[in-house]
Amino acid sequence: MQDEHEPHGVSVHAGFPNPAADRSLDNLDLHQLLVPRPASTFLFRIAGNDWHDLGIFDGDVAVIDRALSARNGDIIAWWNEPAGEFALSHAKHIPAEASQWGVVTAVIHQLRS
Repeated sequence: MQDEHEPHGVSVHAGFPNPAADRSLDNLDLHQLLVPRPASTFLFRIAGNDWHDLGIFDGDVAVIDRALSARNGDIIAWWNEPAGEFALSHAKHIPAEASQWGVVTAVIHQLRS
């Protein structure tokens, strides 16, 4: 019997929910979520804190897809020839002499190693 003060259509849970209790949810597959195109996806470790204002920190892992074309607002990985290393920039700020290498699709930030 439902309490007249309890809102209709709302379930109340106490404690930690049992993940096996709801079979209607799909499994969460991180590989499928982060690497939909394995042949063109690469993982790079970020060095430096140039992107901390966007929540990207030293030691984070960038997921980069080489098959994607850059869109406005994307962060792009490109080869920095003079430095001999990869660099990140917003799509509109890549140097003219640089070549786009791939689009950053996700960043993995580990809180604890």
